[in-house]
Amino acid sequence: MADDVPPTDDAAASSAALAQSQISAILAIAADAIISLDEKLHITLFNDGAAAIFGYAPDEIVGQPLDLLIPERMRSNHRHHVADFSTSPVAARKMGERQAIFARRKDGSEFPAEASIAKQVISGRKAYMVVLRDVTDRKAAEAALAAANSQLEARVADRTRALEAEIKRREEAHAALIQAQRMEAFGQLTGGVAHDFNNLLTIITGNLELLGNELDETKQTALLKRAADAADMGAALTKRLLTFARRRRLTPQILDVNEMILNLTEILQRSLGEPVALTTVLAGNLWRTRADASELENAILNLAINARDAMPSGGDLVIESRNVSAEDAGIAGGGEFVLISVSDTGHGMPPDVLERAFEPFFTTKETGRGTGLGLSTVYGFAEQSGGHATIASTAGQGTTVNIYLPRATEASAENTGPAEPVPLSENSEAVLVVEDNPEVRELTMQRVEGLGYVALEAESGAAAIRMLEQGADVQVVLSDIVMAGGVSGYDVARWVAEHAPRVKVLLTTGYAAEEAKPETAEMAILRKPYKRADLAIALRDALRR
Repeated sequence: MADDVPPTDDAAASSAALAQSQISAILAIAADAIISLDEKLHITLFNDGAAAIFGYAPDEIVGQPLDLLIPERMRSNHRHHVADFSTSPVAARKMGERQAIFARRKDGSEFPAEASIAKQVISGRKAYMVVLRDVTDRKAAEAALAAANSQLEARVADRTRALEAEIKRREEAHAALIQAQRMEAFGQLTGGVAHDFNNLLTIITGNLELLGNELDETKQTALLKRAADAADMGAALTKRLLTFARRRRLTPQILDVNEMILNLTEILQRSLGEPVALTTVLAGNLWRTRADASELENAILNLAINARDAMPSGGDLVIESRNVSAEDAGIAGGGEFVLISVSDTGHGMPPDVLERAFEPFFTTKETGRGTGLGLSTVYGFAEQSGGHATIASTAGQGTTVNIYLPRATEASAENTGPAEPVPLSENSEAVLVVEDNPEVRELTMQRVEGLGYVALEAESGAAAIRMLEQGADVQVVLSDIVMAGGVSGYDVARWVAEHAPRVKVLLTTGYAAEEAKPETAEMAILRKPYKRADLAIALRDALRR
C-alpha cells in the first residue's frame, strides 16, 4: 500500500527545509515586528519588520534584553506582566486583548503599539514569540477624529444656543408687540371716555358756577361746594386718563433731572416716613432731557408713594439717574435717553399682576386706596414724551420702574439760556464737614450727600484735626471759620496745609468781617447763606485747585 509507506529521511528533510523557507519568507515580508525571546527575555529573533519599526539592525539587537525596546518608566510593570503570563495557563494573548502599550525606538522616541504574545516550551525551556504593530498612525487618526467630533459637538452646541437665544428673542419681541398693541387699545378706549367725560364735567362745573351766583343761603352754598369739589376730582381723574392715552397737551421744557430729584427729596422724605430709607444715586454728567416738568415730578412722586405702600414695615427706596443708549434700554430705533429708575425692596408682584401693572384702573390695593391710574399715567407720560417705561418685579424681592426720556438735542438745550447744571461729585469724594452748630451741620451734610459726596462730620476744629491725625480718608475739608472751642477754621486750614497738603480746604462763614482778613487772601471762602448750586460749584472748584 503506497499510502502506508512512511516518508523517507530525505522527504522529511525536504519538508522541514520547505517549512523553514516559508517561515523565513514570512519573517522577511511581515510588516509587523516579530520577535523571539528566551526564558530570560533576551532577544533571539528580530525580523526585518522589527528592524524597520525599532531602528535596530538584527545583529546589534539579538542577544540583548527586551528592556531595550521598552520605555524605562514601563519596564518594571512589563516584567510583572510577563511573569504573570509565564505562570498562567493561557498559552497566548492576541492583539486587542490588552490596552495599548508603548515601545521605545533606538533613538529613544516612544510610540504606541499593540502586541500579541505566545509561549511554548522547547527542550524543557520556555520561549516566547511576540508580534508587535506600530499604531502611531491609527492613534493619530483616532485623535483627529475625536477632535473633529468634539469641534462638531461644540459647533452644534453653539448653534443650539444661538437658536434658543433667537427663539427667546422672538418670543420676547412678540410678547412686547402684543403688550404694546394692548396698551394702545387701552389708550384709545380711555382717551375716548376721558374726552367725553370732560365735556360732561365742563357742563356740570359751568352750571354749578352759574348756580352759585344765584344762591344766598349758607346751607345751599355748602352743598354746591361739595358738588363742585367732586367735579374737580373727576376732572383730575380725566386729566390722568388723558395722560395715559397720550392725548393731553404737555408743556415740555429742557430739564435737569438731577436737580428735580434733589428738589423732591425733602418732600419725599416727609411723605415716606421714617421706616423707609431713601437713597439717590445720580449720574455726575447726566444729559438734559425735554419733558413736562410737572408730569415728571408727579411720576416720581407717584412711584415713590407706590413703593412706600409696598413696604408697610419699612425698607429701601432708591432713585437713580443714568445716561443710556437705546440698545441698553431695549428701545428700537436708536437714540440716547435719560433713565430715571425707582426701586424698592417691597413685596413685589407675581407674574400675573406684573403683566397688567400698566393697565388703567388695575390695582391690587384695597377699595378706596387707589384708582389704578398711577402706573398707567407714568407709562402714558413716558410714551407721549418720546420715551418709554418698563417695570421689573419679583414677588418678595421688590420692584423697579424705569422711565426713559429722550436726551435733549444741543440746539434745544441752547435755547434754555446759559444756566450751568449743578455739578455733582464725579468720584464720590469724601468731604469732612466741620461745624459747631448741630442743625447747620446736619443740613450741610444732607446737601453734601445730595451732591454725590461722602459726608463725614466733626463738631469742632479740634475734632476735625484729631480725625485727620488718625488717618481719615478725606479729599475736602468744608469748615466754618468761627467756632467754639478755641480752634477756628483758619487753624484747621493751617494744620491741613502743613500736615496733609493733598487735602483741599473750603471755608465758609456768615460774618462779612472774616472775609476781609488778610489770611483769607489765599483761601477759598463760601459765604453764608449759600444755595445748593453755590456749594456744588465751590466743592468742584476746591477739588480742581
